[in-house]
Amino acid sequence: MLPPIYLKKLLFLFVALSFSKGITAQILNTDKTKSLDSADNVQSKVSISIATDQQKKFLLDFFYTGDFTFLKKNNATTFYSKVDKVTNGGQSIQNLGTFQLKNNKVLNEKLHLETFLQYQWDALLGMEYRNLAGMNLIHYFKNTEWEDFFWGGGIFLENESWNWSAVNDESLIHTKNIIVTHPKLNLTAKYSVVNPSNHFEFIFRIFNQTGSYHDKMSNRTSVFNQVQLPISKKLSTSFNLDFLYDTAPIVPIDHFHYNYYQTLSYSF
Repeated sequence: MLPPIYLKKLLFLFVALSFSKGITAQILNTDKTKSLDSADNVQSKVSISIATDQQKKFLLDFFYTGDFTFLKKNNATTFYSKVDKVTNGGQSIQNLGTFQLKNNKVLNEKLHLETFLQYQWDALLGMEYRNLAGMNLIHYFKNTEWEDFFWGGGIFLENESWNWSAVNDESLIHTKNIIVTHPKLNLTAKYSVVNPSNHFEFIFRIFNQTGSYHDKMSNRTSVFNQVQLPISKKLSTSFNLDFLYDTAPIVPIDHFHYNYYQTLSYSF
């Protein structure tokens, strides 16, 4: 007979199993662009995991990612979402999420216009919300059904609110939240290899955002990297690593943050 600790453990999987552990990142404009040459009008991928473990306290771990792309001639619209919440005995250990709506419009053979809206939060870092709205003009060096390589630049408006919950130095803590609204310049590049027939993907995308805060220049660099391996026609597993380095955080927290997670996804 199994020990009680294992008898009390319940794991429920719906659609797919996902593993997410590490330190939270703040990736902006997470890339989920699909090939505009695809024969499918709609592409979808969902991963959901709910786990509970009752030992001395009640642990609840909920993780979800969703990726829905709608394709028309010379145009792709993607809605991407990610939610990761962990509580133990009613106390929040991790609470973060991202919702992004992005449109990629073909202007000509080499130039694309990328517009986006994004909302995100990260309670662990003290980021109560971040709203983004902007656009990038993208120049493609290669754009086929199998391979993408581009660089581009643009501008976006950022509105964010931070509290002081993640600040360790009590002498630096203030009572009021800091709310900042400012425009930023954005540089971006991406390289990806995709096999549409078996769902293999390799994606590497980097962003560099430059703005000013309190009359000082700030620079935020974020990287998104994904390797997706096929298991069957509908199932695949992906290994995801993203990180961010901020030269001037809004509140005095660590400059570097990263996130690693592995998912088992169902495509339809």
